[in-house]
Amino acid sequence: MTVKEIIIAAAAELGIADEVRAYVDGTADDGKGKTEDLLRCFNLVENELALDYLPLYAEDEFESTTGAIYYTQFERGVVRVLGVEDEWGNAAAFKLFPEYLKTQSGKVRVRYTYTPEAKGLDGESDFVLNASVRLFAYGIAAEYALANGLFEDAAVWDKKYKDAIGAAYRLRSGKKIRSRRWA
Repeated sequence: MTVKEIIIAAAAELGIADEVRAYVDGTADDGKGKTEDLLRCFNLVENELALDYLPLYAEDEFESTTGAIYYTQFERGVVRVLGVEDEWGNAAAFKLFPEYLKTQSGKVRVRYTYTPEAKGLDGESDFVLNASVRLFAYGIAAEYALANGLFEDAAVWDKKYKDAIGAAYRLRSGKKIRSRRWA
């Protein structure tokens, strides 16, 4: 999903699609402020989704003689370390410190969740699965309405956004709660 595609969908939901589309296409400058506001809202929504609802996963490989791997060495902003494996795929013990994680020396693979970087109009969303253009459009519309003091509209959009998140969360595999069995 491209950022432009998502922003135009959100603008359509808000009824400002003509101005935003004209600015995005480069035919007019009238919608510049609204487009920049929508872009800010997109970055907020993408970050909120990654941190609170639908985590983004990544793996990086490192080689260290001391076993210390600084968070600045990761390709993406680390939110939570899920596990460390040695070069043969065996689980390796690790400890988290404020500036680095400590594990065994040698080659290791670290699996973690991350927060997406801020995007520009020409960017692509880090979400490939489970988050649709519609979900983003609802979230952006809620943020935009709230930022512009349209509190009743923001509540309506937020409800739609939360419902869409609930639907996306239910689609994720492995998130089923098993029924209890009583002896």
